[in-house]
Amino acid sequence: MKKLSLAAAIAMLVGAGQAMADSNYGDQLQAGDNNVADIYQMEESTNNAAYQWQEGDDNLAYASQSTADANYIDQTQVGNRNYSNTSQQSQNDSQAYTFQQGEGNQGVIHQYYGNRNTAYATQIGSENYVHLDQYVDNAGAGGDSSDNTLDAVQDGNDNMAFLQQAGNGNLFVSTQTGDGNSVWSSTWYSSADGFLGGQVGEGNVGFVYQGGVENTANLVQTGDFNYLDLSQDGANNVTTIAQTGTGNSSAAGQYGDANVMTVTQNDTNNIGDMYQYGNNNDATLVQNGDLNWTEFSQSGDLNVATIDQSGSANSAFGYTDGMANTVDIDQAGELNLAEIHQDMGEFNLMVVSQNGFEHGAHLGQSGSENATYVTQNGNFNMASVHQIGNSNMATVSQN
Repeated sequence: MKKLSLAAAIAMLVGAGQAMADSNYGDQLQAGDNNVADIYQMEESTNNAAYQWQEGDDNLAYASQSTADANYIDQTQVGNRNYSNTSQQSQNDSQAYTFQQGEGNQGVIHQYYGNRNTAYATQIGSENYVHLDQYVDNAGAGGDSSDNTLDAVQDGNDNMAFLQQAGNGNLFVSTQTGDGNSVWSSTWYSSADGFLGGQVGEGNVGFVYQGGVENTANLVQTGDFNYLDLSQDGANNVTTIAQTGTGNSSAAGQYGDANVMTVTQNDTNNIGDMYQYGNNNDATLVQNGDLNWTEFSQSGDLNVATIDQSGSANSAFGYTDGMANTVDIDQAGELNLAEIHQDMGEFNLMVVSQNGFEHGAHLGQSGSENATYVTQNGNFNMASVHQIGNSNMATVSQN
């Protein structure tokens, strides 16, 4: 293995040798294969900067800053099978940026304990892996973690992104363009203290965009006032969104063929948006709590949608266009309302079951051989069914 150890030693002197000083600067440039670059800028110094550039294959880059504020780390690797690792601990207003171009690269950014920190990662190529996390331990012994930002961009095929945040007011954004990509910000890879991913805290916001084929996104938010926005473009996409807390909002979209979507929301004031365009789509939404709101739309063939709401004042709005669509809605509570339309297709099936009082069901089907089943239990229920076409059947049962 060839190492440019002199440059690493100089950088360590700049950082570690002046641990108590501010505005330290470390710069490393390596060209070739199997190189190792290390920069350590140690405790209680501010406004430090570390820059690392490696061009070649099978290179390693490490940069570490701790117990300081307003620091910056920039790592660039051009080549294949390279690995970069950034660690910023107990810091505020610091930034870390990783850029990798090639195939089979891995980029890792750890930001432990701190506020208003930002981690950026950009990967161009195929079979790349990025791991970004911002969190505290379960006991919070190391300090706070709030108002942090994760931003991951991957352009290529078969890439993987892991995002992990804990604290309040955090934001993550993940963008993937290509085929066979996956982004996880859920229970995927445990950190040193055992915390499992997603976003934990209040006021978290997440955006994910995927363009291509066979993309997968798994997202988990736990806390209050969380927001998720997901968009997938392509075929064979899989989306899983789970939110636990108060005032959560979820917006999702799949565009293509054979998409599968699952959204689960718990507690109160949740709003779930789910829409699919294409063929062979499957959508499942479960909401538990009060004042839940659901809007879903499916356009295409052989779509299946299942909506389950429990609580009071729940509403389900949807529209399905195509052939052989199936909608199953189960609402339990008070003042629930379901408005579903199936138009421009055949072999549609709609089943609605409502428990409680003052429920309302407004259902419409256009086409041939459609079927509608409505069951309502309680007082002051109302069901309105409109069918246009041939061989339609409607059954309404009210108790």
